[in-house]
Amino acid sequence: MKEDNTTIDPTWMQRTGGYARDMTLHDWYAGMAMQGLIVRIDWVTNDLDFYSTWVHKVADAMLAAREAK
Repeated sequence: MKEDNTTIDPTWMQRTGGYARDMTLHDWYAGMAMQGLIVRIDWVTNDLDFYSTWVHKVADAMLAAREAK
């Protein structure tokens, strides 16, 4: 996987004080996938390892699609 450390918004450092300074684009994609999953999940199963692995696979797929352009 290609590591992309480009900041999403160049003003985030001033606005946030540098929080998430080590976040990669992969981390961002995984977090957004998790956010979408949390609002739709039925929570019948508590297999958090499965969900954590799944969101990283989604992030990997998003990066692959981005690189294929």
